[in-house]
Amino acid sequence: MNTQFAIFKILFRGFFPIFAVCMLIAGGCATAPPAPPQPKTTPTQTQTVPPSAREHRTKDYVIVTAISSDTYQSLARTYLGNEKLAYLISEFNRNTPIQPGAMIVVPLKPVNPGGVYPDGYQTVPVLCYHRITPRKSSDRVAVTEEAFEHQMAYLKHNGYTVLTLKQFLDFIDIRRRPPKKSVLITIDDGWKSTRTIAYPILKKYGFTAVIFLYTAPIGSAQNPLALNWDDVRVLRESGVFEIGSHSVSHGDLNKLSSEKLLKELKDSQRVIADQVGVTPNVLAYPFGIFNENTIAVMQKLGYRAGFTVIRGGNPFFNNPFSLNRSMVYNSDKLDYFIKLLETFRRE
Repeated sequence: MNTQFAIFKILFRGFFPIFAVCMLIAGGCATAPPAPPQPKTTPTQTQTVPPSAREHRTKDYVIVTAISSDTYQSLARTYLGNEKLAYLISEFNRNTPIQPGAMIVVPLKPVNPGGVYPDGYQTVPVLCYHRITPRKSSDRVAVTEEAFEHQMAYLKHNGYTVLTLKQFLDFIDIRRRPPKKSVLITIDDGWKSTRTIAYPILKKYGFTAVIFLYTAPIGSAQNPLALNWDDVRVLRESGVFEIGSHSVSHGDLNKLSSEKLLKELKDSQRVIADQVGVTPNVLAYPFGIFNENTIAVMQKLGYRAGFTVIRGGNPFFNNPFSLNRSMVYNSDKLDYFIKLLETFRRE
């Protein structure tokens, strides 16, 4: 068993939301005198009860007495400022349907941000695509449009949450746990098919992705299959794509001197910033190859994370400069694709 996981397993063992409820109620009884009796009112159809009149609050939790209009989304919007965080409240309350009069516990701070449980720990898989083609190709990393569509449909219809880079890195940095079935989608190199095929499919399902660009061929007349910078700007401004670095030349970084390595990674950041207006702070290693010198240079340039092509999900305790990514190949059937979606590792 991983030593880091074993420590966190001990720390989180035996945690139950009901304990928090009891502590909150006990704390409230010990510190707050009973309120004076209030005159009775007759509710009307249009009458609403403000949250402050039906809540008990501490610095870490709020207990809300539910009314008929409450949902986990509305509570997340009210107390956490974002309805997309509804899963944190729902899971804390064991996904129990909200009934009027029920006490719902809202954690105001991240609970179990590493996703550690008595029987194992959460992992987030990162999918790695390259070209998406209309028809089957001899290129192993060229996934057909039909296969890509089926894979995205599987994620959508089976309750997976596709993360942004920030959400993914918040998990790796132990800031906040994402939903239990979460995945990050990445597309490498900068092929034109990223805009013409992948983009409309991702948009259809409401998904986001990270495109890792190696900048040398972008906009090159010698490579009509590559994106141009107008394409990249459209993709970023759509809100569907975030931009990461894949170096300038897509060469083996381990073979470069420190001086050339610095130039390779710095120039990639500079060109993308000049063309798109954002400086990438994550890198997909060309061929998945890197060493300690690569990491040292990346840290000097402000990179926060590096992605390999090692298969498997990512627990929070993975080295942020050695993150796993699972390549998706054109030979992968849907049942094999499903095996790449490792979201929990039992110990």
